[in-house]
Amino acid sequence: MVQRYILSDYSKLIDIWERAVKKTHTFLSKESYEKIRASLEEYFNSVEIYVYKKNGKDIAFMGVKDDKLEMLFCDPDYFRQGIGTFMLNYALNFLNIKYVDVNEANLSAIEFYKYNGFNEVARTEHDVFGYPILHLAYEHD
Repeated sequence: MVQRYILSDYSKLIDIWERAVKKTHTFLSKESYEKIRASLEEYFNSVEIYVYKKNGKDIAFMGVKDDKLEMLFCDPDYFRQGIGTFMLNYALNFLNIKYVDVNEANLSAIEFYKYNGFNEVARTEHDVFGYPILHLAYEHD
């Protein structure tokens, strides 16, 4: 079940983020990880957050701003169970997202979004942390 997150206590989301990033973002330097971690609450306040709950527990979350998916993270204990795809489809069908940016080194995320109908439309050499970013747009039939 996906629902809008209206709490200002982000500790559960930060825990999901930390666990997911440690599992999937091996390309991040420790310094970048710490900088991103320190800015999470501010970032959370700039997007609409939706959580996926299973048996009353927050399992995954996404942040949306306008027509862009800003973040999508799932608890690693629930990887490969269709939760990310479910949330992405929710964002596409009900939140009208059309765009997502992905770190170029995050090959599994790029594969995930391309499999789900996104295509690369641009590339930025360096984000604020110095990493190359791919800009993807959703293209459907």
